[in-house]
Amino acid sequence: MVIKAHPVYALTLGLACVGLFMLGCSESRAPVAPDLSAAHSAHAGATQLKGLNADKGFIDGWFDGNDVNLHYTKLYFCAEPPTSGAPTDCVIGADAEVPPRGGPIPTIYAIAAVGFQPDPATLACRAGTPCLNHPAMIDASRVAGPGATNVPAVPHSHILAEHRGGWFHTVNIRVFNLSAWNQIAAAKSLAKVRELQGDPAVGTPGVISADTPTNIFFFIASFQK
Repeated sequence: MVIKAHPVYALTLGLACVGLFMLGCSESRAPVAPDLSAAHSAHAGATQLKGLNADKGFIDGWFDGNDVNLHYTKLYFCAEPPTSGAPTDCVIGADAEVPPRGGPIPTIYAIAAVGFQPDPATLACRAGTPCLNHPAMIDASRVAGPGATNVPAVPHSHILAEHRGGWFHTVNIRVFNLSAWNQIAAAKSLAKVRELQGDPAVGTPGVISADTPTNIFFFIASFQK
């Protein structure tokens, strides 16, 4: 089995990005920069590892009503299975079967704007621009149909489930109208997303999707601005 970690760009069809990974490493609940020294042992079954050296920098995020800086220090992590038609091995609509490390992994929600253009000031990753340590292409065919096996990113932002440093698993949530997006951008919270969804397993048609699994992981730490 080959584990791929490919260079930079923005997430697809609402990632965010998810979420996105390489190897076992220790994590801390404190918002401190991840320690790369621990990230040099392969996950069981891996036969090839790439991308240990990645660009380092900050991307905007939201947590519990506040703006946060997300410190990215590694490339994303995606691995098959699930099967992906994208060269990155990244998938929206199927959960990860090969994590970057064992044990529980916290969640980052990739909130994607689909079918409309939000205020660029509310976006962490804009369409058509590189987004640090994100996959360039993703297989979104499970949510967008068979023609979307290898598609580029749509605009998105990020909501954290908790403050900590290390690997985060991406859950994709797609927003379908500007009014809903503006409510989320104003609240900057997962609570507002849940209010709009009603049921996170179902979502609200024409407004916002259900929580959608991905196999995308990111290695980050969060800092309140």
